[in-house]
Amino acid sequence: MSILFIILAGICNGVMDTLFTRYDQSIFKNFNPLFWNPKESWINKWSTPYVPNKEKFLFSSTILVFLTDAWHLFKALMIGFIMLGVVCYKPVFGFVIDFFLLYTLFTGTFTLCYDYILKRKL
Repeated sequence: MSILFIILAGICNGVMDTLFTRYDQSIFKNFNPLFWNPKESWINKWSTPYVPNKEKFLFSSTILVFLTDAWHLFKALMIGFIMLGVVCYKPVFGFVIDFFLLYTLFTGTFTLCYDYILKRKL
């Protein structure tokens, strides 16, 4: 099960970095920008846009921030999947080989998503 959770964490990391570094060239460009575009969605945390001092709802800028935009949602999912991977971990080949296997799966999945799957076809 750890392998599946680490792969899902890599996908979430790919979504996060795609949103943050190249939203305009991604498949997310046609989705609701108020949730998906980090340049716009950050205001969802605040009751008065551009005056970040009063939260839109209780904990909207802290423990419930994952409800405000896609980047924070996928960050929370990534952390959750990593935690599930840790909790469900059972040795397969031994710690060292398992570490490199899980690392390779995480970074490989991230790379596939970031460089290929989540890019918009021009």
